[in-house]
Amino acid sequence: MSRGLKIALVILAIILFCCCVAGLGTTLLGARIFGRAIITDPDRAKAIGGEIAGYDLPPGYEEMFAMNVVGIKMVAIGPAAPTSNAMMIMLMQFPAGVEVSREEVERQMEQALAQQTGLGSANLQVIGQEQVTIKGEPVTLTIREGTAEDGVRLRQVTGIFQGKGGPTMLMVMGEAATWNQPMLDRFIASIR
Repeated sequence: MSRGLKIALVILAIILFCCCVAGLGTTLLGARIFGRAIITDPDRAKAIGGEIAGYDLPPGYEEMFAMNVVGIKMVAIGPAAPTSNAMMIMLMQFPAGVEVSREEVERQMEQALAQQTGLGSANLQVIGQEQVTIKGEPVTLTIREGTAEDGVRLRQVTGIFQGKGGPTMLMVMGEAATWNQPMLDRFIASIR
């Protein structure tokens, strides 16, 4: 696979991921393109999550929706009974053989989020990094915080690990005031 094609796939994956996060499926273009790609059937979403990585769901959480487009797989995990202050966990896997630079993916994701979703208006700033182990390998998690337009302080954690079928981005978002670090630690430790 050529370098240009790999870069194009990574950029496409990031844009698709951000569009799903933002719910751009409500626009005409989003409804036509992404409406067919979004999988809301719980069993199919769970199956796609299982293709990305093995993991144990946090108590009260479920696979909310998934996507499988051009070899790029994504699953969104959230509370079964939605609350406004719950954390959202997302896993996005790139096709095997695609070289993924954490810095480049995070930079592209930040730009796409800022342009497409309005999350950029939260002005998320890096506040630290943490080393964790996922599937026996060291992974650097980048921690960001910022304030949304409504004044709510947000936290985001991102990192890349090797999933079942290729490099996988972990992204967790939620309110900083109700951030459940023990739950996140248990989820990360369960990834296999």
